Amino acid sequence: MDAKKVADLLAVLAKSEFAEIELKDADLYLHVKRDAAPQVSPTVATKSEPVAKGKTVNSPMVGIVHLLDDTKQPFVKLGQRVDTETTLAQIESMKLFNDIKSPVTGTVTAINVSDGQGVEFATPLFEISEAD
Repeated sequence: MDAKKVADLLAVLAKSEFAEIELKDADLYLHVKRDAAPQVSPTVATKSEPVAKGKTVNSPMVGIVHLLDDTKQPFVKLGQRVDTETTLAQIESMKLFNDIKSPVTGTVTAINVSDGQGVEFATPLFEISEAD
């Protein structure tokens, strides 16, 4: 099975309500389990609140989001200050772990995905309010 078919399967899982999928083929065994943790919704500014200058960090690829590092600690937490060298998460694609770094210096205001969630290209992952 080629990489495109695997990516397509992960995209279907991301859109579905299934928590787990297992696929056996002659040359492939794939088992994906989604974390049942609820998604965190981004906060919406009301008219009385000043609108913060912010940046949405989108997924650069299809894969599985990992919000926890090797020691099972979150890469970042809500309200944490980050800079352009801060790793926000990792996306596992084709058994490779790709670091997702903050594009700006600021504060994490929303985490839009849960650990282990399948994501597609351009899925909003984080909201960061930029430092002045």
